[in-house]
Amino acid sequence: MNVQNYRATIAQYIPINSLSQKHFEILLSKAEVIEVPKNRALFKRGDVDKSHFYLLEGKLSIEAPDGEKTSICSGTDEARQPLAQHQPRECTATATTPSVCLKIESKSLDMMLAWDNASNYTVEEVTPDTPLKAVDWMSNLLKNRVFQKIHPVNLQAFFMKLEQVNHRQGDTVIQQGEPGEHFYVVAEGAVDIVFTSKTCPEGMLLATLEPGEFFGVDALIANHPRSASAVMKTNGALMRLSKQDFLSLITKPVIREITFQDAAKLARSGKAVLLDVRLPVEHNYAKIENSVNFPLIYLRLKQDLLDHDKLYITYCDSGGRSSAAAFLLQNHGLNACVLKGGLQATQKQAPKADEGKQATA
Repeated sequence: MNVQNYRATIAQYIPINSLSQKHFEILLSKAEVIEVPKNRALFKRGDVDKSHFYLLEGKLSIEAPDGEKTSICSGTDEARQPLAQHQPRECTATATTPSVCLKIESKSLDMMLAWDNASNYTVEEVTPDTPLKAVDWMSNLLKNRVFQKIHPVNLQAFFMKLEQVNHRQGDTVIQQGEPGEHFYVVAEGAVDIVFTSKTCPEGMLLATLEPGEFFGVDALIANHPRSASAVMKTNGALMRLSKQDFLSLITKPVIREITFQDAAKLARSGKAVLLDVRLPVEHNYAKIENSVNFPLIYLRLKQDLLDHDKLYITYCDSGGRSSAAAFLLQNHGLNACVLKGGLQATQKQAPKADEGKQATA
């Protein structure tokens, strides 16, 4: 069922009705409308679903721990409130007629409320007739796990500092080998990320990015030249942020470091993988025993091969490329941190020979 069919009703629900129009649109994109057959439980006592439920149509019975039952009908003041919101659930909610309910991830609602509360500027009004292209890219970006870790105040500043730049199909937005000056988010259209080398002078397509996806991270975090080019696949619009603002607002709160001693213990236990993100020639010359070589430039292509149940501890020589790799892995939903000081730190804190051999990837 389409959540947009209920937008006027949802806009009256508490505390959704306190959201700015922009964040209301983003919340709708994350919401789910579910049908609950008669006599079916929406949730049961003891459930931990981390969601807010609201009644859109029909009638529900809320049974308290002492057996007392309360009836809630759609369209009433009671239905404007989240249903028995305590977690774990203290009550059981059962449909007494065929019903329709709204499900919203509690964390998403809390984030939207926090961003509005932290805002110190007037949000541009959006009407039901406003095109939702801008809302779409923002919604996709905010679904990203990296951005969900950012403090609301930082996120507000991030969106305020973004500037829009328009491009035509075929435009080169960033050129491989050039210094990095901006972080980019695709707002409209599509962008190809292309890597060229002596063995592949025509260029290798690493990824095609769509609205809400971003690029330009590697060079900013690692402070290295651009490792690939970004070329407009279609006409479109990009949102960009300066290097200084990106580093201060986004990367510092996200990238976590771990010492070599702690990294070695986690690797020996099998809970973590040491990931060398340098080039193969560098890895072959000097490496941490039993680490896995995953060059940063190929990370976008191979990250689907990685295990979501593992912690990935990225490293390079000094921490630049490994910080970029950890950021990209977290963007993909993986658990990642950076080896503090990089390979240089291991030379000062090298474990005994038998310890190094046990540090399994």
